[in-house]
Amino acid sequence: MDEQSLVGDLLLPSILLTAILVALHLLAPRFRRVQFMAQAGFTSFSGGFAVAFVFLHMLPGLVESKDSVGAVLHAHFAESHLVDTGVFLLALLGFTVFYGLKRWCRAEQGKSAENARRSFVISIGSFSIYNAVITFTMPERLSVDLVTALVFTLAIGLHFAIIDAEHETHESALFNHWGRYVLAGALLVGWGLGITVGEHSAVAAAFLSSFLAGSVLLNVFHYELSEVSDSRFGAFLTGILSGTVLLLVVFLLEHGAQ
Repeated sequence: MDEQSLVGDLLLPSILLTAILVALHLLAPRFRRVQFMAQAGFTSFSGGFAVAFVFLHMLPGLVESKDSVGAVLHAHFAESHLVDTGVFLLALLGFTVFYGLKRWCRAEQGKSAENARRSFVISIGSFSIYNAVITFTMPERLSVDLVTALVFTLAIGLHFAIIDAEHETHESALFNHWGRYVLAGALLVGWGLGITVGEHSAVAAAFLSSFLAGSVLLNVFHYELSEVSDSRFGAFLTGILSGTVLLLVVFLLEHGAQ
């Protein structure tokens, strides 16, 4: 399949999946009033589902992309273990960067109102990069498997609901006035870059997917597995089982079709 045909095949599904994620940010205030999302345990369910996706899809995906990233690193670090561990170092970098940003934002929120607003701006900015990476890598995910890309969108969508709720809790006026629009716009920017250059560079997608895996892991731990008032182990376990069963069904269908 040539590149022009590939772009055409990926265009519509990438638009639809990106539109779903954009709508989640734009309609965040309305979703917050949906009954099942306001129930105790929704955060735990989302966390469980996201954890299943990270461990059963994203981390194995790092292993699969090791060769393409290692080939680039080999040109500069021929005798180094960086060739074998490059994707995991990128994941660790993503984890560390977002952990540092969250620690700083948390410290700023406890100070003056001006500091709290500044930390909100930084948080929106960092998650805008996060969002752009998500949709930049979407064409590459779709080119591998449509069903897994759908599951990825579902997991990220549940994750977005918690991230938006956190932003709205800290700075409701700012989030509803412009924060959600910036996050939605970042998704569109990432999609635009991904559909135009993403299919030409599997290595770039592999690098960014590795960084994203570490970022998602940190954000899952921070937002969805922290000690919060509505934490429910039963809901968390249900989320893990739901994500696991769904991914195993996808895996079996893929291998059954081969």
